Amino acid sequence: MEDVVSDITGDDLDFLKCVGTGMNQWSEKFMTSMNCNSHKDVSKDKLMRQSKETLVKCLLEGYQAARANTEKHETARVCFEKIKSELITAQRSVVKLQQQLLDLQAEQLDAMSTVVDTAVDKGLQSYSQALSQTIQKSVPVLSEQKLKKAVQEAVTDDDRSKNVVIFGLQEEASEDLNIKITALFNDVDERPRFEAVRVGELSEDRSRPVKVSLRNADIVHQILVKAKNLRNSTAHRRVYIAPDRSPEERAKHRELVAEMKQLNSDHPDKHYYIFSGQILSRDKA
Repeated sequence: MEDVVSDITGDDLDFLKCVGTGMNQWSEKFMTSMNCNSHKDVSKDKLMRQSKETLVKCLLEGYQAARANTEKHETARVCFEKIKSELITAQRSVVKLQQQLLDLQAEQLDAMSTVVDTAVDKGLQSYSQALSQTIQKSVPVLSEQKLKKAVQEAVTDDDRSKNVVIFGLQEEASEDLNIKITALFNDVDERPRFEAVRVGELSEDRSRPVKVSLRNADIVHQILVKAKNLRNSTAHRRVYIAPDRSPEERAKHRELVAEMKQLNSDHPDKHYYIFSGQILSRDKA
């Protein structure tokens, strides 16, 4: 089987991480300039209080950030098309590899039979001895079950992009989870169709997280962008919405959180936060 060479470079992947960062940074800076604690505090009344020079400066910075963001999104679209194409190629390669391994397994079984027959004909050793030695010397072969498991894990990674995991939602003995999730999504101004289920083992000390499956990754992105607004909610202030991360992604995220907390402790004049897998910062007002 030929090696699959990816056209996607490290620069492409690094670029995708920073798409939208410019607009987000401008938005945070604009909110600070307006002396607002959150984006909900930005209002016409607060804008009217600002000087003409301040408003012109903010408008110019916003226009420049929007233009730069437009170019970034076009480049990002090209990157995603490349990723989509390579994913299809990779899936085809998995199917081809599976067939090749099954063929190799059949060849090795034929070879084992030949070795056993030869050994018996020459009277060198018994059938059982030949079979035992041949199995010990043969190259390990992936079983059909293991191949199916590998393919299933690849599919699971794709399905995970359509999920979010909700932490801190109070669990009750008899609860209507759909009503709770609907009320939570209403707080971030989203009303998607979904399926929700508690995950993990029951515990008297804490509420289990909730895995919510949505129709596509775009809806997941919209909800994650708005999730920070929950800190202004009376009912869901302590609820946290996160992506459905793989074990490796969860480990990396824990490292980022630990690093972010340390930076906030070492530099009290700045506010550090995680955005798109990176630690960013801004000056405290």
